[in-house]
Amino acid sequence: MNGEELKISEKIKAYLSSHGYADDFTVDPIAGAGSGRRYYRLSSGDRSSVLQVSAEVNDDFKKFVEYSQVFKSNNLPVPKLFCVDEDFAQILQEDLGTQRLLDDVSPDKPQSGSVRILYPEVIEALIRWQNESQSLFSSHTELWLRRFDFSALKWETDYFTENYLKGHQGITEIPECVKNFYSLLAVSVDAQTKVLMHRDFQSQNIMIRPNSEIVFVDYQGARRGSMFYDIASLLWDPYVCLPLDMVKDFFEYWRFQYKGAKIYTKEDAWESFVHASLQRVMQALGAYCFLSKTKGIQKFEQYIEPGKKQLRVLFSEFRQIAKATDPQVFSFMEQALL
Repeated sequence: MNGEELKISEKIKAYLSSHGYADDFTVDPIAGAGSGRRYYRLSSGDRSSVLQVSAEVNDDFKKFVEYSQVFKSNNLPVPKLFCVDEDFAQILQEDLGTQRLLDDVSPDKPQSGSVRILYPEVIEALIRWQNESQSLFSSHTELWLRRFDFSALKWETDYFTENYLKGHQGITEIPECVKNFYSLLAVSVDAQTKVLMHRDFQSQNIMIRPNSEIVFVDYQGARRGSMFYDIASLLWDPYVCLPLDMVKDFFEYWRFQYKGAKIYTKEDAWESFVHASLQRVMQALGAYCFLSKTKGIQKFEQYIEPGKKQLRVLFSEFRQIAKATDPQVFSFMEQALL
């Protein structure tokens, strides 16, 4: 067996042995993201699975196991878990292959073909997820109670302030009008219709299986929140940087296909979407700064400029619909996003 740094638990080994894996199965590391979790592909002949290794059995670990079972039982697009060993903080799960949405639609590739084919399929999978909201909330009270509310939304913009405005840009004084803007934005997004929210619905967390099936990963942060947040995460994803015309086209596709959005007029839906999008992209930009500067994960530094670009476009859209917003907010953000 390869992978000398990895010590696979006896429980996991016993499962592999009982399911046709040879004793000399191979272990290949899979690149992770910013979570600190490690992933390995275990292979033997025509069999393969993925081992997730966490530093400890924390709340994220437990939520991932619990939600995997709940979502799979409701036929949602998530991987199947084969074996869990809490003593070693290890989870053996279905191998979804190597293709992420990002791999097909990254900015350095010609986008129009793959994007126009793949995004509608991803949006339809998201709608399946959102359509199960009430059923899941009724049968799993913990999910219903885990609400992405005003305080969580305010935490996101405070995170943006600390890590991007102050930490990255060196801005020491945040105007009161900007703080008020954060609060009003959080009130607006908190008031939006609630559904099952993935919470990190971006191109690295969407897998495309060899049979073209769409599967979601990293959903341990799922909770009850704005119906617009996940579609905003997908369409304004700085890893991809879709142009505005595509964002509008795909948003309209989601709005037309998702029955839950019918309670909003076209104009109100777009306004709500822009609010949720501002919220999400500020959080993402704060995360890129935190992960690259505080955590020292340098690969995230390359996404700071794309995040700024997306946020500039969003503030331009927001300016057209936010007539009552203090003009100082826009002038401050224009300078902060240079």
